[in-house]
Amino acid sequence: MEIPIAAGRYRIDRLLGTGAFAAVWLGHDEELASPVAIKILAEHWVPREDVRERFTQEARMLRRVDSHWLVQVFDVGELPDGRPYFVMTFADGGSLEDLLAAGPPPLNRALWLAREIAHGLRDLHARGIVHRDLKPSNVLIRSGAEGEEERVMISDLGIARTGDRLSSLTLPAGSPGYMAPEQALVDGAPDHRADVYGLGALTYHLLTGEPPREHPPPPSTLRPGVPPAVDQVVLRALESDRERRWPSAEAFEQALSRTLSRIDTDPLPDGRGHRDRRGRVRRPRRRTVLIIGAAAAVAFGTGVAVLTAQDDRLDTSSGNEVRPPRGPGEHRGDDSGPGDPHGRWLRTDRDIPVQYRRLIVRAGTWCELRGLSPALVAAMLKAESGFDPNLSDPARGEYGIARWKPGVLAHWQPGGLDNPEPHPADITPDLSIPAMGRFLCHWGREVAGVPGDPALNLAATYRSSAEAVVKARGVPERVRPYTGKVRRYIADYRPD
Repeated sequence: MEIPIAAGRYRIDRLLGTGAFAAVWLGHDEELASPVAIKILAEHWVPREDVRERFTQEARMLRRVDSHWLVQVFDVGELPDGRPYFVMTFADGGSLEDLLAAGPPPLNRALWLAREIAHGLRDLHARGIVHRDLKPSNVLIRSGAEGEEERVMISDLGIARTGDRLSSLTLPAGSPGYMAPEQALVDGAPDHRADVYGLGALTYHLLTGEPPREHPPPPSTLRPGVPPAVDQVVLRALESDRERRWPSAEAFEQALSRTLSRIDTDPLPDGRGHRDRRGRVRRPRRRTVLIIGAAAAVAFGTGVAVLTAQDDRLDTSSGNEVRPPRGPGEHRGDDSGPGDPHGRWLRTDRDIPVQYRRLIVRAGTWCELRGLSPALVAAMLKAESGFDPNLSDPARGEYGIARWKPGVLAHWQPGGLDNPEPHPADITPDLSIPAMGRFLCHWGREVAGVPGDPALNLAATYRSSAEAVVKARGVPERVRPYTGKVRRYIADYRPD
């Protein structure tokens, strides 16, 4: 990728973050003497008119809503090499993901943040837009001037849908832990109540320090001091049946507001950071604000593609769901921190790269399935690539730490076929490791009754197919060298 030095009148200073389809740069508006964020479409997507249109459509939607609680678009343009870009608000305070990395904020601040996010959703929904991908990395924070409140902004409408498209065929889209159950279904027809679920999931994470699992316990069980009234508001937003959720983000916000008179608004004890004059905890900020995650923070739909199953991992013909029956948010690992630092899931004295442990725990606890575990996922990654994130095997068409074929990974990436097929260079661990969890949970149901070690049957399914494992009544002969390695690595990685 050629590093741009300017986008129109805006000087480009440094890279803030990259995703599969775009990069965000810190820029400077010379005329107004102010920092800006500049989002530029990745070079290899420029020839794709559908991707370009989706990119431009995101800018149009943000501009049309023009809300205090959304990232605002100031300008659009095109670089000399043809890459489109748009200029938007720079969030110098980082993201909600950054904030939560230090643990849940004080109770009153958590509830204030939730209400601010609800205001943004209210404005989106008033314009007939459903976000569909609410998660901590898509909520940004901009510090206020002296004496002013900081500003909370929803960002990334890459997979958002407008009213005229909500009734058309929808494919699974969203982020695990925050997306509503209907978003995990083909043609689940998610409406604005899917965002209410995402709002409830974000609020749950703010209160407890972790995203909700399936049938989540009340927040107060994880964080004493959360009032029962708040429990009720949040759990109603997380109802699996959307008819039982709050009917709108505004209704959620009003219900949450009614609880505030019964809450002590002083911050809870917290040893991290220092408090400003309003009593909020200020934590050290990262030097680099990561606005876009590597896996799917920038997502653009390409429509429905008809593909031939040239790899067994591609076949999704057994049913409409491309997620396990437990629904979104069921992964039970703690993926909000550095990743299993105390060795609950994986031994800490082995060769598992520390930067991948969080993703491995997330994939290995994606659903409740016999044989699935973080140790299995780690063992499979070791057998597939030796934990090499840059593995490239053009002869077999496999790339990355989990040896995915791009056409296959397209089915298991966030958003599925609603997003473009990833380019080999975009198959990062953030994208490919969670996709293993989705794949294993989906096809693991097909081999659940097969004799033998359930973990090795899952590994064999990944390397061959569920049909082959069922037919062989266990691990097929041709993949036994692979599963033999997996068996040894599981024993090495599993805690005693």
